[in-house]
Amino acid sequence: MDRMLRNKWMIALFVIPALSLYTFFLPLPIVKSIYYSFFDWNVIGAKVFIAFDNYRELFMQDDIFLLALKNTLIFTLESVLLQLPIALILAILLSSKLRGVMFFRNVYFTPVIISGTAVGLLWQFIYHSDIGLLNTVVRAIGFSGFDKAWLSDSEFAIHAVVISVAWQYFGYHMVIFLAGMSTIHSEVLESARIDGASEWKVLWHILLPLMKPFIAISLILITTSSVKAFDNVIALTGGGPARSSTVLALHMYSTAFQQMRYGFGSAVSVFLLGLNMFITLLISLMFRQGRESRGG
Repeated sequence: MDRMLRNKWMIALFVIPALSLYTFFLPLPIVKSIYYSFFDWNVIGAKVFIAFDNYRELFMQDDIFLLALKNTLIFTLESVLLQLPIALILAILLSSKLRGVMFFRNVYFTPVIISGTAVGLLWQFIYHSDIGLLNTVVRAIGFSGFDKAWLSDSEFAIHAVVISVAWQYFGYHMVIFLAGMSTIHSEVLESARIDGASEWKVLWHILLPLMKPFIAISLILITTSSVKAFDNVIALTGGGPARSSTVLALHMYSTAFQQMRYGFGSAVSVFLLGLNMFITLLISLMFRQGRESRGG
C-alpha cells in the first residue's frame, strides 16, 4: 500500500475517475447555467440572446422572485435558530459516557438518512387537520380551539417546513459537534472545574470557544442547504398556500421546467449560486475575524 501511495500514476488512476465525474456533474452545469441565463430559451426552440434581460426582469418585474427571496431568508434564519442550539445541546448531553448514550445518538441521527420527500410526506400526516398527530395532541390537552389546518395557513406554512427540516437534520450537526468535542482534551475541562469554575463557565468560556470552528462548519452547511431548499418544500406544501412557502429553488424549478423558460430559470439558479457563495464568504470572514481579534 505504501508503495502504491508513493506512485503518482497510481494516485492519478484513482483520482481521475472521481475528478471527471465531479467536473461533469458540478462545474460544467454551473458554467452552462450561467451561459443559458443570457438567452430566451424554451429548450425546444432556438436560443435567442437577450443579454441581461432575464436579470432585469428578475429584480425589477418578478414579484414572485421577491416573495421567494423573503421566504428563503426566513427559512434560512429559522433553520439556523432551530438546528444549531438543538444540535449543540444534544451534543453536550450525549458527550457523556453514560449507558445508553450510543442508542440515543443513533436515534437522533436516523432522520438524516431519510430522503427529504419522505420527511415531507411524514410531516404531512403530522400536520393533517383531521387525523394529524399535532391536532390530536392539541385536542387531547384541552386546547381544541387552537387546532387548525396548519399547512393551509399562509402564516404558518413556511414555519411548518422549517420545523420538518430541523427535525431531519439536527442529528447531522449533533454528530459534527460530538466530533468537535472529541478533539478537546478532558484535562482542560477538568482543570477548570478544579479551579472552581462552574459548569456554565466551563461551557461558555472554554467549550464553546474551542468549538467555534465546528460551529462555523455547521452554520455554513445549514445556511447553504436552507438557501437551496427544495425537496422538503415541494413535498410538504408545494410552495402554497398562495405562494406563502415558495422559496428560490422552487421558483427556479417552476420557471424552468413548468413554464419552460429555461433561460430565466437559469438566471434564478445563478442568483442562488451567488447568494450561497456570498453567505459562505460572510460566515467565513466573521469567524476568521473573531479568531484574529482573540489572537491579537
